[in-house]
Amino acid sequence: MEVFVFPLGHVVFYPSTSKPLNIFEPRYIQMVRDSLATGTPIAIGHVDEPDHEYKYFSGQGLNFVRDIAGYGHPVILEQRMDGSLLIFLQGHGKVRLKEVVDKGAPYIVCEAEIIQENHALDPEKSMSFMTINKVLVSWINNHVPDAANREQFLRNIRSPEEVIGCFASYLVADRDMQQLILESDDINEKIHLVRGLIHSGELV
Repeated sequence: MEVFVFPLGHVVFYPSTSKPLNIFEPRYIQMVRDSLATGTPIAIGHVDEPDHEYKYFSGQGLNFVRDIAGYGHPVILEQRMDGSLLIFLQGHGKVRLKEVVDKGAPYIVCEAEIIQENHALDPEKSMSFMTINKVLVSWINNHVPDAANREQFLRNIRSPEEVIGCFASYLVADRDMQQLILESDDINEKIHLVRGLIHSGELV
């Protein structure tokens, strides 16, 4: 399939999460509108050096973006007078980014391969998962002061994939570790990685 690629510095997008984004560059405003018009998903590509000037060419890979990326479909929350947008990108899955496709667009279009994941939680990982969920709930209670927003947040993180995605987004400080969690295709391996971070104290 094809995806529109939104390269972002130090951002890792998980399939089971939603991400609010302020869109103000004209090319990305067009990308969002084209995504809505065509149903083409948007993949957020993790860029290590966002200030560097990169070039890309049709038929080649994107060597400045990590090749595993979460993708989703945008929902416009606000259209401002200056044309900028506030959107939610609702995660749907993850892909391996492949060759750039020349569509004559001002943004990047890539061929992409959908990556299937194992979402079956092993019984022996249940206690670790409960610990992770407890730490995440505690963080939400301490960092989301508005009760209504807090309840909404908690209602949206029920499955192991949602819990791990939110945990990695908000509590894991190291971007390489965030990317490693994204790249794992097994929920049990993700739980193992996150549980190790809790034990080591390597959180925000």
